[in-house]
Amino acid sequence: MERGGWRIEREDRRWKANLQSPFSILHSPISMRRPWMLLLCLACLLATAQSPALSPVEGACPEPFDKLRTGFVEGTDELHPTPWFVDFVGEQSTLGGQPLPVGAVIRAYDPSGVLAGRTEVTLSGWYLMAVYGDDPLTEELDEGAVSGDTITFTINDQPAVPLGPDPPVWVGAGERVHVELEACTLFGDLDCDCDVDVADIMMVASRWSCQREDECYDPRYDLDGDGDIDIVDIMQVAAHWGEVCYP
Repeated sequence: MERGGWRIEREDRRWKANLQSPFSILHSPISMRRPWMLLLCLACLLATAQSPALSPVEGACPEPFDKLRTGFVEGTDELHPTPWFVDFVGEQSTLGGQPLPVGAVIRAYDPSGVLAGRTEVTLSGWYLMAVYGDDPLTEELDEGAVSGDTITFTINDQPAVPLGPDPPVWVGAGERVHVELEACTLFGDLDCDCDVDVADIMMVASRWSCQREDECYDPRYDLDGDGDIDIVDIMQVAAHWGEVCYP
């Protein structure tokens, strides 16, 4: 242990953590399912953000974390319309606690991250969007969803929460699905109180290790859209720690 250099080494537990580069903890062979490891990682993140002496040098963060700073991880952003689509509609959807503004852009993605639908709001609070299905005749191209796929949404590139009354599922070509959407204007502000703080981090942590097939899974907290809620999703919120909305 080096107190001056803020370095801790525990060879018997096969891990090393350097507070000058707290993101190195992601490479630890110790299971990240342990709550104390989560808290340690979070403490390192907050210490780094608040103390100039512990600020990481440029390039010290692993490449995946650098990419997370851009916000919601999207898949292919090119839309390929097909003859098969489901109409998703909302009549009271919101952005930042207010009815959807005219001009807001809503996107829909299949479980593989393929852009399956896109629409622009033309009437406040309302949207109507065709979400396209995959064309079975084009095996080399994935155009969209198949029956039973759960669809995820963004509003102005911010993750949106499906509120029902119907489940956000691509049921079959020609059907109409009623799904109201809610999104915040600030990435990481999961409780829509106009700042990113510990409450938002705890909302993600409360779904720790939940996977897409689990009852506890909620796509709102799977910020990288990889089908499970883990340390990467928590770090996405932590990367925006302290940010606030401005009118």
